[in-house]
Amino acid sequence: MKSALFQKVKTLSQLRQTIRKLKKEGKKIVLCHGVFDLIHPGHIRHLTSAKKYGDILVITVTADKYIKKGPGRPIFQEALRAEVLSSLNMVDFVAILNSESAVEAIKALKPDYYVKGPDYKSRKKRSKIPQKLIDETQALQVFGGKTVFTDDIVFSSSKLISEYLSVYPKKTKEYLDDLKNRYSADYITDRLSTLENLKIIVIGDSIIDQYHYCFPVGKSSKEPLIVHQFMIDENFAGGVLATANHLASLTKNIHLVSLLGTKKSFEKFILKHLKTNITPKFFYRTDTSTTVKRRYLDRFTRQKLFQISYLNDDPIEPILEKKINKYLKAEIKKFDFVIVNDFGHGLLTEKLIRTICHEAKYLALNVQSNSANYGFNVITKYPRADFVCIDEHEIRLAAHDKYSDLRFLIKKIYKKMKSTLMIITRGSNGSLSYTEKGGFYETPALTDKVVDRVGAGDALFSIASPCAYKTLETEIIPFIGNVAGALQIQIVGHRKSIEFATMVKFINRLLI
Repeated sequence: MKSALFQKVKTLSQLRQTIRKLKKEGKKIVLCHGVFDLIHPGHIRHLTSAKKYGDILVITVTADKYIKKGPGRPIFQEALRAEVLSSLNMVDFVAILNSESAVEAIKALKPDYYVKGPDYKSRKKRSKIPQKLIDETQALQVFGGKTVFTDDIVFSSSKLISEYLSVYPKKTKEYLDDLKNRYSADYITDRLSTLENLKIIVIGDSIIDQYHYCFPVGKSSKEPLIVHQFMIDENFAGGVLATANHLASLTKNIHLVSLLGTKKSFEKFILKHLKTNITPKFFYRTDTSTTVKRRYLDRFTRQKLFQISYLNDDPIEPILEKKINKYLKAEIKKFDFVIVNDFGHGLLTEKLIRTICHEAKYLALNVQSNSANYGFNVITKYPRADFVCIDEHEIRLAAHDKYSDLRFLIKKIYKKMKSTLMIITRGSNGSLSYTEKGGFYETPALTDKVVDRVGAGDALFSIASPCAYKTLETEIIPFIGNVAGALQIQIVGHRKSIEFATMVKFINRLLI
C-alpha cells in the first residue's frame, strides 16, 4: 500500500514528463499548492471541489525551508505532508516544491486550472508583503490557464495547531490568548505599516561576524589539545550593520553612520550586504581594520568552540572625533529619531555621546557588554535616552548591583536615564518592560527552538525602536520585539535579516 502511495509522489521534473503525456491524451490538469501542515475538513472539501475542474489533480507542497510561519513550523516535515496528501483518493500526484510560491510548478506543468481556497478572494493586500497569487496568475496567463476559487467551509491549520497541538507552554498560551482578545493580527500589522515613512539615523559599531566551520579530527600527539580540520567559512554583516538591515524592512529611509578601519575595511562586502534603502556614511580610522569577530564552530552540530576578535577599541583620534561630531550636529536634526547601537569598540566617545543626546529629538539606545569591554561599556554613560533596550546582565552592571530585585533596578535606571520606555531582555524568560504610567509588563519568549543566539537582542531592539517612537501600545511593542527575536534565533548568524512579510506571517500565526 505504502509503495503505491509513493508512486503518486514525484519530483517536479518527473511530474513534468508525466503531465506532458496526460495532456497529449486530452486530460485536463488541475493544480493546488500550499503548506498542508495539518489536513482538516476544509482541505478535503477544497480538494474535492478542485478535482471537479479537470481529470488529474496535482498538489504541490511547499518544502520545509520555504515555510515562513515562524519558529516551530511546519509541524510535519515535507515528506510526511506529501505522503498524507497522496493517500487521498481525489489526489493523483504530489510534488514537493522548493519555492514559496507555485510559479515554478505552474511554468513546469502548465495546468488548465490553478485552484485556491475561498479565503484568497478577500485577503487584505499590503504593499510590503509579496502578493504571490498575482505572480502565479500572471504565470498562468502566459499559456491560457485560469485561476479559480472554491467556495466552501474555511478552516485554519494554524489555528487548529495552536488550539489543539500544545505548541506553546501554558503561560505563553495564556499570554497569547489574552493579547489576541485585545488586538487582532490585522490591527498590529496596520500599526507596523505606519512606520514605513519614518526617517531614521542609525549610529554604531560595524562588525564583521565570521563563522569558521571545523571538524574535530582528534587529540594532538604532542599537545593536550583537540585538533580541528577547517571545512568552510561564512561572513556576515553584524553589529550596527545588522541593526540597519532589520530596520530597512520596516522603513524606507535609513541613514547609517559607522566607522571602518582602513587596513582592512571590508567596505565592498559591507556595501554588498546592506539593503538598498540604507544610505551609509562611513568614517575611517587609519590605525586598524574594521572589527572582526571570528567564531569557530563544529561543522555538524554548529556548537561554538571559541572566538578570536580582531579589534582596536581605543577611542578614536581627536581629529576624527571632531569630524564625526561636526557631521552629527549637522545631520541628526534632519531625522525623526536616532538609534544608537553601542558595542564599545571605540567609535562613541564622550563628546559624540553628548552631541547625540543633545541633538536627538528621540533617542533609542542599546549599549552592550561583551568580552572586550566587560564592566566598562554601560548604559549610564549616556545622560538620557527615550527608549532603552538591554539585557538583565547589562542593567545589573549599569547599576553595580548583582543581587537586587530586577524591577527595583529597572525603576532606578529608568529614572536616571529619563526614559519613557525600557525593555529588559531575559533570554528564554522573554522580556520585562516598564513605563512610569503603565508599570511593568512581562512578555514571554515566543519560541524555545534555538539555532543561533547571536543577534537576537539586536533584532528585538531594531524592530521595537520605531514602534516605541510611534508610541504603539505598551503591550504591542515588546510583543513585536519578541517576534523579531524569535525569528532571529532561527537564523545562523546574520545570514538573513528580519523581513516585514515574515513577521506578519508569524504574528498571524500567533494571534489566529
